[in-house]
Amino acid sequence: MKSFRIEVPSIQNWSCHGCTACCRDLTIELSDEEQRRIQAQNWSPADGVDPATMLVNEKGRVRLGHQSDGACVFLDAAGRCRIHTRFGEAAKPRACRLFPLTLHPVGKKLVVGVRFSCPSAAANSGSPLAAQMAALHALAGLVVPDGFAEYPAPAILRAAGLDWPDFMRFVSWLDKTMAAPNQPVALKLRRALHWLAAVEKAGFDHISGREADEILGVLSQNAAAELAAAPGPPPSPMGRLLFRTLVFGYARRDYIRDLKGGARFRARKLGAMLQMVRGAGCVPDLIPGLPPAEFTAIEKSFGPLSPGADATLTRFFRVKIQSVHFCGRAFYGAPLIEGFQSLALLFPVILWLGRWQAAAEKRSSISDADIERAISLVDHHHGYSPILAGAWSRRRVRLLARRDDISRLCAAYAG
Repeated sequence: MKSFRIEVPSIQNWSCHGCTACCRDLTIELSDEEQRRIQAQNWSPADGVDPATMLVNEKGRVRLGHQSDGACVFLDAAGRCRIHTRFGEAAKPRACRLFPLTLHPVGKKLVVGVRFSCPSAAANSGSPLAAQMAALHALAGLVVPDGFAEYPAPAILRAAGLDWPDFMRFVSWLDKTMAAPNQPVALKLRRALHWLAAVEKAGFDHISGREADEILGVLSQNAAAELAAAPGPPPSPMGRLLFRTLVFGYARRDYIRDLKGGARFRARKLGAMLQMVRGAGCVPDLIPGLPPAEFTAIEKSFGPLSPGADATLTRFFRVKIQSVHFCGRAFYGAPLIEGFQSLALLFPVILWLGRWQAAAEKRSSISDADIERAISLVDHHHGYSPILAGAWSRRRVRLLARRDDISRLCAAYAG
């Protein structure tokens, strides 16, 4: 572990601001050691914790319990973690200590990212991650066990074969594409999709060394030249239908208290899914606290994004790319190209949810706050939801990519 160096995205800030969103939205599964440690802390009703409900065993997987309002059983009325207050940060479960940070082994180094489901991460609020190296090194010991060597690099297209330095050349060119100045984020995503499609078509997924940099450089330049600001053709009808099912997957929030509803809960979700497939009338109630809106109101133009919203989205995608939080072990084992296609699809999903917020409040434009909230909603699931990890979800991405509907959706919801 000591031989690993840590790299952080220089464009990302984060500090905990005590909003308690993570203490209300996350399901914290525990290791055997964490279960024993919490039980040995001797909690009692006098401490505000019922030992009978603080741990829940569901089919052999043990998690922290929840209060009646969905909050963690250890969250007190002042918004503080009882474990942290009484025993210190080191006594908390690993998932609680890490969130919202992500640390992924990449060869002989660890790359750091953040989960934008944390509102402070979405808002880029706090101190630079680069200034938190001591804390990151301490957390790294929770992620990488002693004696760990390295995982093999993910595939670019199908079969793996590149070593980490050559795999990271592709990642670097994706980041360069997204870092292009004075270009809207939707256009940069479409250019990245364009040159990745050329890699796939030409079978360049095993190029390496200086040759790889030369070829990827030429492909990215061609993409910039061939894709101007013009949006191109609209998404296909099938593409729009598949897209609405994707929105449903990212917008739904299934809390523990809801899952206990059994058949009634499943019937309600099925009805909401069918309503999203139809795409007519009123959007189903998927997000707590968000007023209803008509599909037609969401699909109208809301004008171009503000510079602030565009910068927030660019930062979101670049942090995901730099931290390799879009493919391989960090994203359901997906190859780089498929993983980036899934990542790019988040742009129209985020814009759709931002439009929903604006339409529900009878506004004609999307605010920076709408974008930040939509990013937090979407990134709650990305890479973590079992619903989005299945064969159907991967097939949906391939179908959309085959029709060029991912690029078309990015263009269609950009303005």
